[in-house]
Amino acid sequence: MLETESQSPPLGTYVQSLLRELDDLPQEGRTSAVLAVTAHLLEYAAFEVAQSDEARQVARLIVLAADMERTALQLKGKPLS
Repeated sequence: MLETESQSPPLGTYVQSLLRELDDLPQEGRTSAVLAVTAHLLEYAAFEVAQSDEARQVARLIVLAADMERTALQLKGKPLS
C-alpha cells in the first residue's frame, strides 16, 4: 500500500485503475509498459523534488528514470539511442 493512499483515498483509486489497465495489456508488452509508466512517474517526482532544492535526490531520480526507460526500450526490442 502506498503511504499516500491512507492520506488521499482518490490516489489509491487512480493507482488501482492504472494497475488494472496495465494488467489488461498483452503479456509481451506489459513489462515494458510498466517500466515506462514508472519512469514517467519518477521524472515527475524529480520535478517535484527539484522544487525543494534537493539536487542530489533529483539527480538520483533522473538516473533511475533513465535506466527504467532504457530497460523498457530493450524489452520492446528497440535499439537504444
